[in-house]
Amino acid sequence: MKQTKCIILAVFFLHLLVSLLAGQDSLLARIILRETAGLEREKEYVEFPLQLAFRDSGKQSRDIVAIDIASGEKIFCQSIQERNVPDKNIAVVKIIFPVDIAANSTRTFLLCQEKAGGHSPTDLKIEGRGLELIIENEYYRADLTKRKGPEPKTHSSGQLQELLIKLGFNQLLTNAEDRIHWAPNFKRQELEYYTTIAHWENPREYLVASGDYLIRTMRQDAAPDHPEIMLSATYKFYAGVPYFRFTSEMEFIRDLPLELLRNDEMTTDSMFTHLVFQRPDGEIIDVRFKDRYKLLEKQPIENDAPWICFYNSEHGFAYRTIRLRYDNHNRRGELSPTYFPHTQIGEWLDRKYWNRRLIHDHLTYVPEGSRYLEENAYLVFRIGETDRFEPIKYWEKRLRQPVEIMVYPAGDKGNKQ
Repeated sequence: MKQTKCIILAVFFLHLLVSLLAGQDSLLARIILRETAGLEREKEYVEFPLQLAFRDSGKQSRDIVAIDIASGEKIFCQSIQERNVPDKNIAVVKIIFPVDIAANSTRTFLLCQEKAGGHSPTDLKIEGRGLELIIENEYYRADLTKRKGPEPKTHSSGQLQELLIKLGFNQLLTNAEDRIHWAPNFKRQELEYYTTIAHWENPREYLVASGDYLIRTMRQDAAPDHPEIMLSATYKFYAGVPYFRFTSEMEFIRDLPLELLRNDEMTTDSMFTHLVFQRPDGEIIDVRFKDRYKLLEKQPIENDAPWICFYNSEHGFAYRTIRLRYDNHNRRGELSPTYFPHTQIGEWLDRKYWNRRLIHDHLTYVPEGSRYLEENAYLVFRIGETDRFEPIKYWEKRLRQPVEIMVYPAGDKGNKQ
């Protein structure tokens, strides 16, 4: 009897799948997702590159959909055209779509094309043109525009100017003297002051990809006042989640002595009361901002601290960096030079900041081929009532342990799940 029920159920889903695929133009791939971290996940973003025939990538009025082969659930996908190679009949696209997946489970999807028009808009919005963009979802509003003053707010750099935390607070994170996101920044010996990525003026390479799930900006150019450094930066803003990602890379194309090199820096006006961070051994430190001096003088925050957070204990709003990737290896796989690397927490002119110091106030020779790369997720949240850092723990586990993604050709017969 049990075997008969299984056969009936299998036939039912087969008929369901056939009916769903009846209107499809083509099968593009088979996608297998595995949740191996024991986490129940909702709205987990799946991102992967896919190679298509050039003629298929250029089809107009077509949606790409992912269809669960077990349940028949259909999820509309966003695709980003990354590169076309017409003479090889190849197009490389990035596919993005959100899924729910149970702990320690597997889901298999068929990726297909169908007539456009079935998807619904999300909470992700964009306004403006070029580098002057404002991007928002239900959790935050990110302002990347320039201002009339003061310097360096006046530059068309595409760097984060202000961030509005929604969540019932409508708390604006701002910096009266500068943008809130300064990093990376750098200082050569002959300059009186350091310069930052915010000093970029219309970076040479600039690409924006916009869709229902992801808005991505990619920039690349020589670092301001430091042509020896090729600087790359990518923001990713997603629908329906309280974080965005930022990836930066500094690659030295010529030798350069530096007195200062920093990354992962956020600076805001004085609206936070507390600092909390996790040391690499897992210890969580929670301290009033004004009481941090002796603690950090005795043991500075490590350069590879997993996360840092500022919060306001009275109103409950919080802002935090989750450090997802940190790689200082050069082109040959050797470590690039650093000097006293650590994470600094500071206060200046009634402004509070964190940053990761790679070269700290010491003239250091950085040879050609040196490279510094990192990826961080910036999270806005309300501190918990019983466990005030529960949102931190939840998102850190998810972002550090993404779902495994395996992509197979649509007709591949092996490794079927």
